Amino acid sequence: MTTFDDVPEGSTTGTARWTTRVTLVALLVVVIAGATGLLGVRNLTATAEESGWKLSVDYPRLARAGLDTPLSITVSNPDGVGEEVVVAISQEYLTIFEHQGIFPDPSDTTTDGDLLYLTIAAEPGATKVRVDFDVYIQPSAQEGEQATVAVVEGGRPVVSTEIRTSLVP
Repeated sequence: MTTFDDVPEGSTTGTARWTTRVTLVALLVVVIAGATGLLGVRNLTATAEESGWKLSVDYPRLARAGLDTPLSITVSNPDGVGEEVVVAISQEYLTIFEHQGIFPDPSDTTTDGDLLYLTIAAEPGATKVRVDFDVYIQPSAQEGEQATVAVVEGGRPVVSTEIRTSLVP
């Protein structure tokens, strides 16, 4: 006598078998995608040029909670950037990140409620300034955010670009 003696033959339906197969194939696809790094951080660079100013933002386009991500802003002007550069970034965008630091340290930070303004001192005669954010996606972050990043001169944006980070589970 076996434990299968009371199981009627043909008790598994064709639908059940196909459901199991589809589920296993879907699971296999997710495991392969994860193993090959397809579910990791995807980076993009957004650039804009206006009136001699060039703005370049390296940012995570697609990320997952808990992962380190690149976020850096480079501002250049062939005529020189002056003594300091003011960079503005949407504050709401920054809420998805856990911040470890900003390099170089801004000499001043202010906000108008929507934008965070970072004032970065430049070397005399510099034509480029780069700001690096040491950040990772907060473990509790569930949804992505979009942002405006701009270079501000005399209280007005001289060049700006839009970025968006989407989060996956």
